[in-house]
Amino acid sequence: MKVILDTNFLIYCAKNKLDYVEKIKELLNEEFELVVPSSVIRELEILKIKTKKGKDKTASGLALQLLEFNKIKKVKTKGKTVDEGIINLSKENPKNIVCTLDREMRHILGRVILINKGKKLMLTK
Repeated sequence: MKVILDTNFLIYCAKNKLDYVEKIKELLNEEFELVVPSSVIRELEILKIKTKKGKDKTASGLALQLLEFNKIKKVKTKGKTVDEGIINLSKENPKNIVCTLDREMRHILGRVILINKGKKLMLTK
């Protein structure tokens, strides 16, 4: 099973200093592989460069550092947009789960890992 990390999830975790690797381990009771689409990495790099200053610039840089530090596997996806690529990757195996805060993606996928108002990770459905 792959656990696929989305841009907004990574930025939120970086801003709020959440150790998503440990939190996901606590949440899931089975073996999984954390993966990040190369398109998400590109989004983070663009945010880091184009954002003038502030929390998003810092968070995108920290998110990139954490991906490298945690040795998260980079994967290629097929799709015209980042979200389409993530959705296609998640549908390759019914056990795959996406970590996202994107409402539209949550409705399309149904089963996702999100962060509630108490900053706790939750598995939907």
